[in-house]
Amino acid sequence: MPTTKLGNRTLLLMFVGAGLASGIAAVLFHAAIVASRHLMLDRAFQTTGLTRGALLIAIPTLTAAILGVIVQRFAPSALGANLARVRRAYVEDVGHLDAKTVLFTFLLTPLSLASGAPLGPEGPTVVVTSGLSVWIARVFKLPRKVLRGMIPVGTAAGIAAIFRTPITGVVFALEELFGTSSRSLLGGTLIAAVAAAVVQQITSPGSERILPATAATWHHVWELGGFTIVGICAGVMSGVALRCAAALRDRLRRRFAQVWIRFAIGGLAVGLLGVLSPTMLGVGYDTTSFLVRGGGSLLFDAEAFGSKILGFMIAASTGLLGGTFAPSLLIGASLGALVGHAGRLLFDVSLDSGAYALVGMGAYFAGTLRAPIAAVLIVVELTNDYGLIIPLMLAVALSQLISQAIAPQTLEEDQLSREGVRHAPELRDPLGRLVVKDVMTTAPVTFTGSTPIVEAIERTRDLRHQAYPVVDDHGRLAGLLFGDDIARCVRQQRLDATVEDLRQPHLIAAREDEAVRDLLDRMAATAVDRCPVVDANGTVVGFVSPSDLMRARFREQPLIGEETLR
Repeated sequence: MPTTKLGNRTLLLMFVGAGLASGIAAVLFHAAIVASRHLMLDRAFQTTGLTRGALLIAIPTLTAAILGVIVQRFAPSALGANLARVRRAYVEDVGHLDAKTVLFTFLLTPLSLASGAPLGPEGPTVVVTSGLSVWIARVFKLPRKVLRGMIPVGTAAGIAAIFRTPITGVVFALEELFGTSSRSLLGGTLIAAVAAAVVQQITSPGSERILPATAATWHHVWELGGFTIVGICAGVMSGVALRCAAALRDRLRRRFAQVWIRFAIGGLAVGLLGVLSPTMLGVGYDTTSFLVRGGGSLLFDAEAFGSKILGFMIAASTGLLGGTFAPSLLIGASLGALVGHAGRLLFDVSLDSGAYALVGMGAYFAGTLRAPIAAVLIVVELTNDYGLIIPLMLAVALSQLISQAIAPQTLEEDQLSREGVRHAPELRDPLGRLVVKDVMTTAPVTFTGSTPIVEAIERTRDLRHQAYPVVDDHGRLAGLLFGDDIARCVRQQRLDATVEDLRQPHLIAAREDEAVRDLLDRMAATAVDRCPVVDANGTVVGFVSPSDLMRARFREQPLIGEETLR
């Protein structure tokens, strides 16, 4: 229909436009950081002696204090964790990504990072790109519900533009924000991410990625022990860092009401630490890339890890402008490289420290941001190699599990809870509102044990179900008949068999009034993906399969832009 075609064309233009705008914004943002650093921190490094020390302390202290005054007076919404601002806009109202927040984030964050704040540009970039994406949707005069859907589009485009990793950008948006399988939203998010990555490639032709990395290797199964240690250490340290930063942030806010004082304290502490360990100042992409390429030594790794994690806790607790993405990569890479170099010295074996740095980078990232799939993918996309996928997945899983046990909430989640925002899973997952009765197939095909297999073959000839409930004479559940067993019976010419000969016990049965989330937990625990549904008397009244769950998800999560297409 013409209206539908026009709507699809509008959505496509909107996604491409959001991706291109996000790519340009990310490139300009990075250029602003580089230019500002050249005018500030790099000039300090060109000096020597007491002058250098004085500048390394004065620059972050004065800059932080000035930025604190500006933020408190003109843009208080820019305070706190950047991803928390984006999440709140997605959960509550896109108004949290207003023009003032986006503008001041774009203008002030490069100054903060260039003066030495040991944070990253990714969170602020996501604020800018998400705000731009929402603005573009407003230009197209699309409904308010679509505006909300553009936030993850901007998130994915922002991450993709920084690292040239469109898949990681999409998955990060999925894990951080909406966690849904809406086909149009996923498709549009991927389009925007690719467009943003292309802009970054066009504007920097022939250049390396912002965070270049090369493929690394591991040779023996016993090395999984070393990667396990990396995962455990990353989980412990990320959990401790999150807890300490959150506790210190609360204490400082109670003690010092003025934002500029907290900023000045953070800048002073960062400057003093930077005098002792200059590598911890700023974003740290160069150091991270050096480590994942196999560089460093035991002493260098220990210094980089200790100073960066301490600097991160100081910066995050005092509220300095910047994100948690980049420091988590550097901390993880230095931690992994430290384990690799220690293993090489202790056991006198040949280890690729770059492999341990890459695994540590992904593991610590997962422990800090709780985005495990994105943590795996960013390593794979940066190296274009799957050689580390097994140790990487192992370390990521261990790190997230341990970190979450130590610090149940990330800094962003802690900030949201303190602001009164409830980000419960049921708010993100459309299935969280449903009970089994809402998703099940009613009146499923059932058989009694005495049913001849010939009859079962005839009744299922045009069906493609993998399992059918077996009931007794009163309709109560007695087991399952699997489609594979029927097919095997046909191949073996066992046409004189009955359903009872093929019946298998059922592992679980759902209740009509059971929450779908609870059922999914039980299905996962018993490793099944489908089950019959019974009433209070045990009578079969329905069946739940993966296709039923997918249909319910799509029904409950309207496709982005469907209002436009009506």
